[in-house]
Amino acid sequence: MSETRPHAIVIGSGFGGLAAAVRLGARGFRVTVLEKLDAPGGRAYVYRQDGFVFDAGPTIITAPYLLEELWALCGKRLADDVDLRSIDPFYQIRFDDGTVMRCTADLDAMRAEVRRIEPEDVAGFDRFIRDSEAIYNIAFLQQAAQPFHKS
Repeated sequence: MSETRPHAIVIGSGFGGLAAAVRLGARGFRVTVLEKLDAPGGRAYVYRQDGFVFDAGPTIITAPYLLEELWALCGKRLADDVDLRSIDPFYQIRFDDGTVMRCTADLDAMRAEVRRIEPEDVAGFDRFIRDSEAIYNIAFLQQAAQPFHKS
């Protein structure tokens, strides 16, 4: 019996490649995912050497609703398969002098951290947040859902 569904080949099994494969599969395509490494992950790949584990990429997930959307496309619930937990701080930056900056989603707490390390940088932090919001609003909210082949 010959397979009549269209066949898509996705190159790379990072978050983007896996998301594309899920979306294509949900639309009825047969999907083959090709990956050059020995395991999926892309930037989220994990390297192991001499008993150590090195995280190759994103250590936090900033848009869990995108994962929920993928599960929903398959008629499933993310929470049934994955236990995502919010952590605070979500990471720490350690400087050469031993100073530690605790990064959190709480903007007031982040301003306090920036002020603690370098009071003159608070205004720059606020500009960064404003610029990031503007970029997000255009690139993500307005353009991300638009097909690239249409103007």
